[in-house]
Amino acid sequence: MDGMTRGGGNLGNRPAPVSRLPSTIRRGLTEREPPGYCISHMRLRPIAVLLVVAAAFATASTVRAQRPFPPGGGSQGGPPAPRSAPTPFPELGQDTTSPEGVARAAQVKFERFRRDNLPNAQSGRPGRCDEQVGRFCYWYDEKAPKAREQRVVTEARTVLVQLLDSLARVVPVNRWIAGQRVRYLAESERYDDALKAAQECRASGWWCNGLVAFSQHMRGNYWAADSGFRAVQDQMADRERCRWRDISMLIDDDTRQAYRRMPCGAEREAFEDRVWWYSRTLYGMRGNDSRSEWNARQLMVRFYQDGPSAHQFGFDEDERELLLRFGWPRYWAKEAGDPRSGGGFSIVQDEASPAYRYLPAGYVLANPAVSDSSQWRLHQPPVIGRYAPPYARRLVALEHQQAMFRRGDSALLVMAYDVSTVPGLGTAAHRRAAMVVTQGEQPAPRMTARERAPERGTMSVHGAWGALLFSGEVWAADSSVVARARYGVHPPYAVGTRVTVSDLLFYKPSGAPPTSVEEALSQALPTERVRASAPLGVYWEAYSTDPAGEPMKLTVTVVREVEETSFLRRKSKALQLVRQATPVSISTQDMSARGRTISPRAVQLNISTLKKGAYIVQLEIEIAGQFPLRADHRIEIIDK
Repeated sequence: MDGMTRGGGNLGNRPAPVSRLPSTIRRGLTEREPPGYCISHMRLRPIAVLLVVAAAFATASTVRAQRPFPPGGGSQGGPPAPRSAPTPFPELGQDTTSPEGVARAAQVKFERFRRDNLPNAQSGRPGRCDEQVGRFCYWYDEKAPKAREQRVVTEARTVLVQLLDSLARVVPVNRWIAGQRVRYLAESERYDDALKAAQECRASGWWCNGLVAFSQHMRGNYWAADSGFRAVQDQMADRERCRWRDISMLIDDDTRQAYRRMPCGAEREAFEDRVWWYSRTLYGMRGNDSRSEWNARQLMVRFYQDGPSAHQFGFDEDERELLLRFGWPRYWAKEAGDPRSGGGFSIVQDEASPAYRYLPAGYVLANPAVSDSSQWRLHQPPVIGRYAPPYARRLVALEHQQAMFRRGDSALLVMAYDVSTVPGLGTAAHRRAAMVVTQGEQPAPRMTARERAPERGTMSVHGAWGALLFSGEVWAADSSVVARARYGVHPPYAVGTRVTVSDLLFYKPSGAPPTSVEEALSQALPTERVRASAPLGVYWEAYSTDPAGEPMKLTVTVVREVEETSFLRRKSKALQLVRQATPVSISTQDMSARGRTISPRAVQLNISTLKKGAYIVQLEIEIAGQFPLRADHRIEIIDK
């Protein structure tokens, strides 16, 4: 339904407004002053309702709408400062006895008042679009300053919310009043009040449950929001649920073609759930906020379809797509129009930021376990959709070291990390950490989590022996900072060999060499960046060795990393033992552990001769009757 026609009347045929998100959408045309409006009404029966409505209007006496000005009207090229006035809703039409009619008229007046008192935009449009969506040009610039809302607009919204509060108590079954009440409370960042308002809703169908889930999402209770939206979808008819869940606009072309061939139903929904799982910013956080954000956007679409915004221009499919892909506006401003095209001004809107890539690329989703860290970059183009998690105002790379060790048919993955130097994390009062691994098409994650994590620490988790997606995460809700590492891991390559080998784990030598993963982990370096002045300990394990003991030739070499754009190509080159120079090399004849099939080993390397730069530490094990075994691990020398 066209919200403009039903809610505030047709406000006239005007050019589409220009909009900018810091992720910025711009139409490139000029918006003129709207003509008059009309309102439809129904009559109320109870006399008590009239008293409530009158009381609500008695509070609306502090603001006055101001007509838009052409560019140059103020001292700095904008309109003069707004003046306080009696009420933004002096005329409501012929009939004001219908609660919904009163509310709709008040909403139109507020949005016109907001539009007339927009601050001046602080930045202009760049020379190119990041994305073209219909008639919209979209680009992202999180550093662009945002024009803050004027106080009189904030006060006017408060008056509107007071009116909606009063009317909602009279007609709690009214879907429109309940929805717009929650909308404007959320816009005011009164999320607890929005939840209370949603819980007071008595409309039929899934609407009230949707408002509750929306409010929980805005409050940051993502578990409740995600489960709430699940219940909402269960109440929908099949066709409505399929359209609601449709993520085709968020995935890339190749994935989209395969997705659209899936009929609505169990197979398609399983694919969607898998995509949403891998799209989470934090795997270790309870609830799926990426999915609940999508559901919240679906509900915001309905809010905008039901009523005007600062554009006062209706809501079409282009705008729907932009909202679903990039989120809804958090800030509004205006920009002077070109005098050659009639002057006036253009409407500007800013999304929440910083906003990151919403869904991983299709080739990552196809096989996450073989992805590398560069493929999980959150600004990697093309950015089809964006999401700004409130808990991740800063998202940085996690300083860490990770290694995989075999335990029967499964794997033990270990991680050492350090966030002591990360602003907002090192000094955080409440720090959380998680280590998560998953494999295959069905995530089935294995996780270790800490509610109160130290600034430097170690973690371990069991998973399958094979290719896995690893995610190491440390975050602090009080500072909205997240440190994350995410990439595919796999055991060292070995085919047709009886004996296999683990990853290499670097540690700080102290006393006797470690004889187990646990001992090595207690001394593990929380980084792959090391100083040449300190000795480097290297720990590993060989598996399926002869319990009677068998000879092994061990060679540990440090070589310069070959610069390659592809992680896999770099690893391949390293395994070929590319030797530009070998200033560090140890070779020795060894005997496997007796009485057991696992042979733990450790060596200490003197790396003082190495210059600054990236290196590969390479292990080669030669055993009679099989191909040599190789494992490697990258290090970076940060000083002499």
